[in-house]
Amino acid sequence: MSDITATELDAQIRALVAQRAALLPSHPVEPPTDPAQLYRADNMLFHIRPAPDRPGLEMALFHPGLGWVSVVMSRAQIEDFQTEIGFALERLPKRLNPPPSTGDQTA
Repeated sequence: MSDITATELDAQIRALVAQRAALLPSHPVEPPTDPAQLYRADNMLFHIRPAPDRPGLEMALFHPGLGWVSVVMSRAQIEDFQTEIGFALERLPKRLNPPPSTGDQTA
């Protein structure tokens, strides 16, 4: 391991992200289909609140390596987001996870 602290590494990651944002080609507007090209996390933590500095809602998602990543969305964007979640839920298998146990072992 190196002698770099978590705070120092976070600062370097932020600087690299800012540099990447300025480069061409930019990232595609659709997520990649290859899971290896996504930053993934299993236990999604999120926080939604009114944006502190402009009209809209701020939605923040937590990634264990990147920390909190947030986006501010207008009312129209939030409504579109809700609609897209509804469409995605319709395509999701109804029994993705087994039903929770009731604790009844008499069967």
